[in-house]
Amino acid sequence: MPSAMPRRCRSLALCGVALVACTYILSSAFVAPTTPWRVGATRAESSVAMQAGGEYTGFVPDMQRRTLMNLVVVAATAVPTLVLLGAFAYYFYPNVGGGGGGATVC
Repeated sequence: MPSAMPRRCRSLALCGVALVACTYILSSAFVAPTTPWRVGATRAESSVAMQAGGEYTGFVPDMQRRTLMNLVVVAATAVPTLVLLGAFAYYFYPNVGGGGGGATVC
């Protein structure tokens, strides 16, 4: 039984290395690859930076548009919420089938 401890330590170390490797691979999974000739591209050259204006433009939607946006958000959220709540309540609702049987004699 003395050989079980080093084997366990070795398997834990291997799991740790595998976890670090998976983390490294997944950290760049959804990042666009950079090409060697565009590595030094500045922000001014990027088309995304040119189109994305983060400055305040002064546009504030009026009350009618804000109310409509709120109604859309509430309706889009209410449908799946009510479906889930209905399924949850149906799970606890007792089965009252019309079987026609009476009391069971023991």
